[in-house]
Amino acid sequence: MVNRKSFHMEEEYSDDIISIRKYILSSWERCLNNGMLPEDMPHLKKVSAEELDKLVKQNKNLIDIALTYIKDLKKMISTDENIIIICSKEYVIINKTGHVPELVELGIDVGQSVSEENMGTNCLGTCIISNVPIAVFGDQHFLDVFKKWAGFGVPIHDSNHEILGALGIYVPSETANYNILRMLGLAAKGIENQIQLTSMNKELETLNQKLSGFNNDVINTASMISHEIRNSLSTISAYVQLLQLESILDRSRAERILMEINHVSKMLNDFRTLTKPVQLNFVRLSLNDLLKNTVDIMIPKAHMANVDIKIFLTNNDIYAKVDKDSIQEAFVNLIENAIHAMEDGGTLTIRLSRIQKHGKALIEFEDTGVGIEEENLERIFKLFFTTKKNGSGLGLILCKNTIRNHNGSIRVKSKVNQGTTFYVELPYID
Repeated sequence: MVNRKSFHMEEEYSDDIISIRKYILSSWERCLNNGMLPEDMPHLKKVSAEELDKLVKQNKNLIDIALTYIKDLKKMISTDENIIIICSKEYVIINKTGHVPELVELGIDVGQSVSEENMGTNCLGTCIISNVPIAVFGDQHFLDVFKKWAGFGVPIHDSNHEILGALGIYVPSETANYNILRMLGLAAKGIENQIQLTSMNKELETLNQKLSGFNNDVINTASMISHEIRNSLSTISAYVQLLQLESILDRSRAERILMEINHVSKMLNDFRTLTKPVQLNFVRLSLNDLLKNTVDIMIPKAHMANVDIKIFLTNNDIYAKVDKDSIQEAFVNLIENAIHAMEDGGTLTIRLSRIQKHGKALIEFEDTGVGIEEENLERIFKLFFTTKKNGSGLGLILCKNTIRNHNGSIRVKSKVNQGTTFYVELPYID
């Protein structure tokens, strides 16, 4: 049996401390079962330079992130006689900050294995095998040679909650307290959060690469699925209207269902437009005429919303090579967005000018609407992002894609409660 009187804990026991004692008792039992005696010296076992190099490379992200936290931990430890250690899940020390010759001689050094089989009960080996935070004060070490030291270890996990390794601190027993374990735990949590964030960023990069690599077969499949869903929605819509006519379905509920159907249908239509192969027919057109025709189309909708559209064109026509249908659809989308942004009415000002220095025509769509929050400005061209109640989150992406297909660009400026301006630049031709 384990000699229980060798265990010394702080006078005020907490649940955490009692839990730690349980794991230390289990560790002592493992040491005894392995034939280890308290008077033994540690079994120094250092991995080869090649193995160490491999482990360091495998854990580079962990080391890089942990080192930023170790700097702060160093400042918070009251004694200069300390070592802060990063250990791999294979029980090998892969990084060490600080130098205590006595501990180095006992095997607390880079490349050394700190498994219980080699070191007995210790903050790193016991922490990894138990997968819990551990504090090992003086007499709690199985081997007598470690009893003047206190060790603290916390496991570090990846985004899948798999153990990556451990972060540990050694200090003299007389300077040790459980606050060190708490500080170490906070650092470990910060490291885990950073690791998770890094992992998520990599996943997003991979996803973006996959999305950008969509071929025509995938796009056609998406278009077919969209078509089938739209057909189903049309059938549902017809049945809802029939039930409404027969007074089986409450009118308000029916209207709500139909509204949602229309919303989904619009999203599918926009998605289909977004994913279908681009087939553009570029012709030489007057941007002056194109904008006038577009405004004429949108005037009835603007009047219904109490929006006044003012248009300022150049004295001399500006010509560009454009696909009339797609570029006009983009302009219509921008005007519709402006109208929606002015719920209580307002003014939309459209200006056409020439930037001769860059060979670009500039079209401005300036509204007096509610504006866009600053944190949303960078998101408005993201997939499915929308501030409209029934928006698809695809309209501005379609605009951006269309303008980009015309070798143009689009940007936005906005102030809350003052309005928003979209700037579209297109190459002009003589």
